[in-house]
Amino acid sequence: MPMIKNSTLIYFVNNFQVDLESTIFESIQKEEESSLTKMENTPLPSETTIKSILNFARSYDVLETKETGYVEMNLN
Repeated sequence: MPMIKNSTLIYFVNNFQVDLESTIFESIQKEEESSLTKMENTPLPSETTIKSILNFARSYDVLETKETGYVEMNLN
């Protein structure tokens, strides 16, 4: 049975991929932590802003028609 030899290049590529994956994982974790910190420091919207958004959502509707496809309607 012949001996199986791993080349130095294959060893280097495999190690590089493992290092790259761990570096990417660490950077994603840091981004998530910083975005959570930013969200915690963001002020809450005012009550009038929330009411305006909810009023718009109540008056907004989308219908699907055969001739034109989707039609957006704002029912004031």
